[in-house]
Amino acid sequence: MASLRSIFFLIAVLLIGATAGLAVNPVRLMVDLSPEPDGVMLSAFDLCIVDAQAKVNLEAQQALGNKMLARVNVFEVPQDSPAAEAARSVGVPLLEATRKGCVRLDATHPHWVAVVVYQLVQGAAERGFDGFVLTGLETLSQDAERAACLRVIAEVDKAYPDKQLMIEGGLDLVPEARRWLEGALFLGDAARSPARDRQIREVKRLGVRPLVVDSLAADVSQEEIESRAQHYRAMGAVPFFTTPTMDGTHLGPLREVTRRVLVIHSGPARETFTAKLLHGSLEWMGYQVRYVDAGVSARPDWESELSRINGVILDARLAPLPEQQAALLGLVDHLKAHEVPLLITGAMWGNAEEFAEWAKRLGLRGSGKSLAVGTDCRVNCIENAWLQEDGAVRARSRGFRDLQAPAGARVVSSFESGEGKKAVRFDPVFLASWGGFWLDEAAMELGPQLQPLPFIENWLGQQSLLPVADVASQNGRRLMVPHISSEGFAAGTSLQGLPIAAEVMTERILSRYSLPFTVAVCEGDVRGINPGHEARDALRYETAARALFALPQVRAASASLSRPQDWSRCETMPREVAGSMAYIHRQLLPAGRRVELMLWPHGSPPTAEGVAFSKRMGVDNVQPQLLDNATGRLPPPAAMTWGRKDSFQSLAPGLRRKGPLDATSFISLAEAQGRGRWMAPVHVGLNFHDATSEESLWEVERVLDWCASQPLQAMSLTDHAKMVRDAAETRFFIQGPGHWIIVNAGHARTLRVPVSAGVPDLDRSIGIAGYVQRGGDLYIHTLGRRRTELVLSPKGSPGHLRLASSSGAVRYMEAGHQMALLQVADLRPVELVFAGIQPGAMCQIYTSEQPQFILADAKGQVEVTVPAQTLMRLQVLPAQQAAMR
Repeated sequence: MASLRSIFFLIAVLLIGATAGLAVNPVRLMVDLSPEPDGVMLSAFDLCIVDAQAKVNLEAQQALGNKMLARVNVFEVPQDSPAAEAARSVGVPLLEATRKGCVRLDATHPHWVAVVVYQLVQGAAERGFDGFVLTGLETLSQDAERAACLRVIAEVDKAYPDKQLMIEGGLDLVPEARRWLEGALFLGDAARSPARDRQIREVKRLGVRPLVVDSLAADVSQEEIESRAQHYRAMGAVPFFTTPTMDGTHLGPLREVTRRVLVIHSGPARETFTAKLLHGSLEWMGYQVRYVDAGVSARPDWESELSRINGVILDARLAPLPEQQAALLGLVDHLKAHEVPLLITGAMWGNAEEFAEWAKRLGLRGSGKSLAVGTDCRVNCIENAWLQEDGAVRARSRGFRDLQAPAGARVVSSFESGEGKKAVRFDPVFLASWGGFWLDEAAMELGPQLQPLPFIENWLGQQSLLPVADVASQNGRRLMVPHISSEGFAAGTSLQGLPIAAEVMTERILSRYSLPFTVAVCEGDVRGINPGHEARDALRYETAARALFALPQVRAASASLSRPQDWSRCETMPREVAGSMAYIHRQLLPAGRRVELMLWPHGSPPTAEGVAFSKRMGVDNVQPQLLDNATGRLPPPAAMTWGRKDSFQSLAPGLRRKGPLDATSFISLAEAQGRGRWMAPVHVGLNFHDATSEESLWEVERVLDWCASQPLQAMSLTDHAKMVRDAAETRFFIQGPGHWIIVNAGHARTLRVPVSAGVPDLDRSIGIAGYVQRGGDLYIHTLGRRRTELVLSPKGSPGHLRLASSSGAVRYMEAGHQMALLQVADLRPVELVFAGIQPGAMCQIYTSEQPQFILADAKGQVEVTVPAQTLMRLQVLPAQQAAMR
């Protein structure tokens, strides 16, 4: 019998060893003993250990398949806790504890086991934990305590056979308790010692999984993390590395990838060169832009921002004082030593001596002096492929300097003035080994001559090859986001019957076009109390507003009470924001509808306090923006966000300039933004003034008809604001080469990667619906889960059915290699394209109507149109079954 058992054990070991190499995902362990663990961070891991009393949403984590284990101290409990009271009631002595405010339960008492199992452990079980880690066992000092602990382990396993059970400390209990244990936690000791390694191996030999948590310094190197991880995994252990505080700080082995660029400037951040010209491109590449005002201190406080920084920009609006030169030059030395790219967009020196120090460090040539040049200034060379607009380029004489790029630099643009020996060259834009320069004093007024995006991609190098949460598209189509701001609600019109603009907008635009419009009204306008309005007409205004919001496709937004032009001087913020929302909700909206957005008035940017207040109200906020250059030039990519945390704000950069809507200009800019790369959604930003005449309505209709002719997916501004916020808060973790864990709230459902990064392996990825290639970018459609696992490989899984594009929202109910069950939702019939099918294969499509049979085309794709709200099933038929058709 014993020999037979040995044979079965040997077979099991061989099978486990054979399949171990096929395992895709090693266990991702997280230990966070803080009172309120970060739920987003926990979502990236599949085995989490937290304190039994921690404030954590267990259901949200378990919905992802995570196992949540409660760390339960079986000896020391708070002196006023229910467990202490239960111990007193049954006579268990309460002894002095090592932790302040706690008492130690006497384990030698006969009732101690019952207190632990039915008070401490049962409390964690009732909260819904998936298992328990019994701690405090390292303090065992008597045989009676040891025997009691073994009884506790056995009783817990008996009472909760479906829960995972582990111990922390008390390793000498493992040989006798191994039949009940799934793991043993080694916590806190970062020292590598032969004795500890022997314990880990022994625990593993006994069939219990060792979990090793090392406490390391926050600045530990990645090489050290990888070395330790390999060391522990070689012994069969699951590693996790954190700081000594055990507060959830994650150091590895799962590595979070952050992308941040630090901008050092002077004055208002929104007026900087970076904010106006570079911020949008950096954001499109997935970077968070942090602005630090250098102020007037000799030691500006930017050191705290240098950790995990991928690049630093010294902005053109930085006006360094002489006493700040040393700090700036020291920063340059630090960046060069750590190979962090530096970009300089303005002259950081004020005299020849200061320039000499900059030239010495950066290899600059020339005198650095500003020169007044005339009409003989000419283009020496320029990177034609990076031109912002096609056509001839004229040299810009403003800001001309005697400045040449370092030897070996890549000169992107170069101007020259003078002839012969008096000729002076100015290299305003170049890339060097340490970073680059972009000096263009006229760019903020006239627009840049060069595209910011390719320059920044080359400046940051290979760091741009990471996944990005895209906000310009969804399900393989560029987004169209229609919204109407409150200006002109009660304006008079020239139409027959003299209706007000709101009535015309409802009848001629909102009722005709089935689009998810977000419409904002100003309470003061509707009530007739704002300047230019008549209170006696308030009933008419309210009737018009109710008719507008009664349309099912219209989403309600507030534009405040009085539309303040300067929010910094507004002393009635709660009334302006919360009061207006309450008025719209109670007086204007149908039952069951609510105000979903705060749409700040045009030209009236809110303060950080105002943004934070709207967030506390539980609604997102958006600032619509008009094009601010009047030159007719193609603008650089605009920023979609501003601020951080409570002051985070979504922006809606429009495609129109101040004044009447010009459909021709709008369409031209929209096409330019979508040519090649999708740089931004099509924000169709209207206002009620656009409905005051037949001419203005014609321009609106031209824009909307053009949008209808394009392969766009319409999305409300409310939903897009959620997407933008979610994209900014999305966190990326890398588990291995081409293996990513992405965690967010599920609103940002599109990931963008360069084609060179690989193709999704749908057999190994989790939460991926499909993908589509556009130019050099791959747009990956996720299922909108809180955690997505993306595995990229050179060939992917070409025989796996996938979604290529959809004109409406898609929710997957079931998916397989050759089958998909999904629910589509839109205001119009939905066009879908599926790929990954054998060319010529027969596909059967079920909806609420009769089944359809469609052959896949030569590309292995199927195009189908289904009703606006329907449940759809697509099945690729086997060859034999297809032949029967």
